[in-house]
Amino acid sequence: MKIKNLLKIISILAICITYSSCKKEPGEGGRATIKGRVKIKSYNKEFTILKDEYYSQGENVYITYGDNPAVQENTKTSYDGTFEFPYLRKGKYKVFVVSKDSTSPDLTATISIIKEVEITAKKQTVQIPEITVID
Repeated sequence: MKIKNLLKIISILAICITYSSCKKEPGEGGRATIKGRVKIKSYNKEFTILKDEYYSQGENVYITYGDNPAVQENTKTSYDGTFEFPYLRKGKYKVFVVSKDSTSPDLTATISIIKEVEITAKKQTVQIPEITVID
């Protein structure tokens, strides 16, 4: 009888350890969504005169999950500059777009415009602030 009780205790401990170690990290597989919009500001070569502003179609938007610096997914903006990353789990994310760097003397230099986002509920939709890119 002692062996049966010991086996039950070991089984219960194994189940508890398994469930507690199965915390899902940020990433795909959930029901939350991150949405946003990308606007382009088009300047002359010297970045002194604003020529045009518009919502960009086909702009690449990237996302990283949690503390992982590698790009996990990317999407392109729609005709009205909107984008969406669906099917995400709770956690922290970074959404970014590449822009020309108006502060660099190198006219080909780029920077990442990053928006940090946190999903706190399973079915949450997070609308991030508009991302403005310099072209």
